[in-house]
Amino acid sequence: MLGIRPAQGRDFRDDEEQEGKDTVAILTDRLWRRRFQADPSLVGRTVSLNGRARTVVGILVADFRFPDRNAFGTGQAVAPQAEVFVPKVFTRDELEQLLGTHNYGVIARLSAGASREQAVAQLEAVQARMEAMAGEKVNLRAVVTPLLETVAGRSRRGLLALMSAIATLLLIVCINMANLLLARSERRSREFAVRAALGATRGALIRNGFAEPLLLAAGGGLLAAGVAAFGIDILKAYAPAGIPRLDEVVLDGRVSGFASLLVGTAAVLFGFLPAWRASRNDPQDTLRAATRGATASSGAMRLRSILVASEVGLSATLLILAGMLLNSFVRLVRADKGFRAPTVLAVDIGLSGDKYRPDEARDGFYRRLFATLSTQPGVQAAAISSALPLQGETWVDGVSTNGGSSPGFSVNVRFVSSDFFRTMGIPLRAGRPLSEGDRGHQRAVISSRLAASLWPGQDAVGRRFTRGNNQWFEVIGVAGDVRAEADQAPVAMMYRGYWEWMPYRTVLVARAAGTPQSIAGSLRAAIRAADPDVPAPPMRTMSEVFDESVGLRRFQMLLAGGFALMALLVASFGIYAVVSYSVARRTAELGIRAALGAGAGNLYGLILWQGMAPVVVGLLAAAGAAWAFGRVLGSLLYEVDGRDPLTIAAVMALLGLVSLAACFIPARRASNLDPLDALRYQ
Repeated sequence: MLGIRPAQGRDFRDDEEQEGKDTVAILTDRLWRRRFQADPSLVGRTVSLNGRARTVVGILVADFRFPDRNAFGTGQAVAPQAEVFVPKVFTRDELEQLLGTHNYGVIARLSAGASREQAVAQLEAVQARMEAMAGEKVNLRAVVTPLLETVAGRSRRGLLALMSAIATLLLIVCINMANLLLARSERRSREFAVRAALGATRGALIRNGFAEPLLLAAGGGLLAAGVAAFGIDILKAYAPAGIPRLDEVVLDGRVSGFASLLVGTAAVLFGFLPAWRASRNDPQDTLRAATRGATASSGAMRLRSILVASEVGLSATLLILAGMLLNSFVRLVRADKGFRAPTVLAVDIGLSGDKYRPDEARDGFYRRLFATLSTQPGVQAAAISSALPLQGETWVDGVSTNGGSSPGFSVNVRFVSSDFFRTMGIPLRAGRPLSEGDRGHQRAVISSRLAASLWPGQDAVGRRFTRGNNQWFEVIGVAGDVRAEADQAPVAMMYRGYWEWMPYRTVLVARAAGTPQSIAGSLRAAIRAADPDVPAPPMRTMSEVFDESVGLRRFQMLLAGGFALMALLVASFGIYAVVSYSVARRTAELGIRAALGAGAGNLYGLILWQGMAPVVVGLLAAAGAAWAFGRVLGSLLYEVDGRDPLTIAAVMALLGLVSLAACFIPARRASNLDPLDALRYQ
């Protein structure tokens, strides 16, 4: 269905989806090389998976990547890549359930010529029959999402914004180089005039004018290739794991070819205008002007001002983007997450489906685990949960107070042990937490958000609500709201005892008396004591869990900030170079002004005004663009308006001050100009 054939061995057979015949497995190339040293004889041999013997029947191709499991509701911010595949065998109990627990994600290939709308319509028809057969008041709806959207959807908008930032920075550099080369072409105007007078054609002059920018672009491209080769490793090391297929990013022939094309295009962009202007000048006028010592023409000054305004406007746009992302990230970090767990350590636990199939076996494991942890001196409290905060919404049910006779509220369900709230530092607003005495009773703790939805302005403790239309629960406590996603508002939560749905996979959390890492050994020892065959994966602090949940936003902010800083430096350098060159070209004019009585302050103000005028125009244009496109940017932000006036004003002030500083040195030099020296210079 995915269009993948094993590189070695075979695929699964239809009969291996039957109970008792499913003792086979297919491994990824990564696992085969890492764990089995790429042993070619592994296919056909038996390995132990979760204590069960399985025959390896195939090894997948090296470039195979299973779609991100986050799309299927794993409850993990960054789900690990699947490395072992086994046939799914549905038990008789599962097949007899008309409305199951919706624990599976489905990937399907559309028929040739079929549309997504047709697929949704067919699935809706199937689910309508399921509703009728079940006889329950449910409302099933189908959602069909393209696989590309599933894999790249979370990252696409941010990556597109970063690509826009890169393109903007490149354009700023091109404008800067065009401005500098335009100034240089004016200095070479006499040379071009002499060449034209000696018979050089316009095409020859343009080609000559292109030589320098092409050499600059080639040198810059070679330097960039070296920096990129080194920078890719840094990018991979610090990028969050949520960016899809980042491990496949390499500096190959395609990237080099694209970069070469980009370099050539950039050379044409910033080299064409100066070469074209130089080829248009009349040789006789240019030579006569040179003998008179004329200053730069008003047309050339106006063109440079337009380029400076464009450069400043683009730089301000990048700075606004970076400022918005920084403001958003700061608010995200400071937001109340709903728990206080600075010393909590978390570890995922997975129990074998064969060894722990009876509920009593799983219950026994968790009892042994808690008994061992209770004797550890550094462990203040320990609990298990079906999912951690900040790692997505899982197990969403509908609840109501009227037995399901009318639509209720969507709620996330968590299965937890009795000490979960104390361990995680989640406050109880009313009532009490779950306890072992609640076994055999339909009792639950609900979040403040759900309590306010079900019984607005009333005390929820002691009241009853229903899940579906046949399962009633008594509220014994109301807990504080906890975020399921770091950048989303808290969702309604329902906490049930883990004994009601004994999980195979769970998260063990433990609160340490000291640093979280100080109890890592105790947690591993407790897991081994409960069952030596249960592996203990790497452990995470809740700070690390939070860092994972905001990793993509932090990465986007840092990259956008880096590009904005480079744009600021390039723009300030460009403004300084243009103003400095303008002062040098206008030495005679400034000397005449000084000789006719203009004071140092007058010259100083003249240069500052002429240097800052295009800057002000560029800043106003950037502010208008930011206001116009603020809503588009708002989709990337957390609790920040894409038109935030404070951020826009701060960027305007920063870039204005930097531009003023860039104009200061040339203006000071002009104000200190001696009239006799200026006239003697000409």
